[in-house]
Amino acid sequence: MDKHIDIRLGPEISADQLVTLYNAVGWFAYTRDGRSAHLPTAIRNSTYVVTAWHADQLVGLARGLSDDVSIFYLQDILVHPDYQRTGIGRSLLQNCLDRFHHVRTKLLLTDDDEKQKAFYRSLGFTNTSSLRKIRINTFVQMNSITLE
Repeated sequence: MDKHIDIRLGPEISADQLVTLYNAVGWFAYTRDGRSAHLPTAIRNSTYVVTAWHADQLVGLARGLSDDVSIFYLQDILVHPDYQRTGIGRSLLQNCLDRFHHVRTKLLLTDDDEKQKAFYRSLGFTNTSSLRKIRINTFVQMNSITLE
């Protein structure tokens, strides 16, 4: 099967395509109990949306929020399981980092999964996992600062 992937900018995605992708990766918190009706609004209201397409199938998405000066928050990055480990996630995240390269702080929250932590570290994020009360990881990347 040809897996030529097109990268597109903008939130022009149908509700059905969004729900299909979010369900495929198991992100049911966005799609269960009537929440899927809000997903297109969340995407439209994001500052930046970059997507990956195989023909007319949405296979990846990254979206973030930013004031375009001091903070870029990566809200979602997801890749359909059939397309994972092909560089799509890296491409989507790098697209976001390139767009917001001048922004001082890049931030995201993620699960406590070694593969995810390794992925974000490979793109220059630092894990703030010294937090012990709540088991959540915060990754942050700051221009001109080495976090240790």
